[in-house]
Amino acid sequence: MRLVAAIALAAPLFGQETLFGTAADIESGTRWYRANCAVCHGLDARGGRGPDLTTGTFRHGGRDQDLFQSINEGIKGTEMPPIRLEGRQTWQIIAFLRSLARRPKAVKGTGDPAAGRAVFEGKGGCTACHRVGDRGSRTGPDLSDAGLRLSREEIREALLRPDARVTPRNWYARAEYPGGRVVYGRRLNEDTHSAQLIDNDERLVSVLKSELKSFRVVKESPMPPVEGRLTTAEIDGLVEYLAGLR
Repeated sequence: MRLVAAIALAAPLFGQETLFGTAADIESGTRWYRANCAVCHGLDARGGRGPDLTTGTFRHGGRDQDLFQSINEGIKGTEMPPIRLEGRQTWQIIAFLRSLARRPKAVKGTGDPAAGRAVFEGKGGCTACHRVGDRGSRTGPDLSDAGLRLSREEIREALLRPDARVTPRNWYARAEYPGGRVVYGRRLNEDTHSAQLIDNDERLVSVLKSELKSFRVVKESPMPPVEGRLTTAEIDGLVEYLAGLR
């Protein structure tokens, strides 16, 4: 058993693909990934609550050793927890992720990203809710790394059908007090007794549920579809602009 563990931990020295890159390893890695990682990164690993893992580029180090450490120990300052698996199982997940990066890349979109940025900051009114870098509002999800988390197809779907896939991190909440006062905003945190929201004026608001008349989590997106408001060329450009945000 100790010898097996030593080989698993030493795998980076010999090359991960040699020991854990077979078709059987990738198939096993797919199962381990779906059981432990898909809840945040999506079944197809294209992102959701966590970032897209199909690009071959990783924020906290792209070497096999870095990926092993990120999976095994978690990433401080993020929502990524430690995932305690046997060494071989972790390497099989890494083999699965490597296989995704080797797949044929999607064809680049035909939109003009510069025109898309102009739409984002102008006609589209996107900065009223969303932020890119240091510009825009915090009331909606930050899109500074949209291209890392979402494929072009997913970005287009979010623009045309905003309610199609709203992840829990992007749910909103409506809190009503007995006197009729209503607080509405994106839900940042919630537990049994309280919730923290960011309202439409970008104010952080904490509410105690015991003081409320009602509290409701809103799982639909407040964003209206862009179809009918933007032309096809403008939508194509907006998709390309957002896909390039990394």
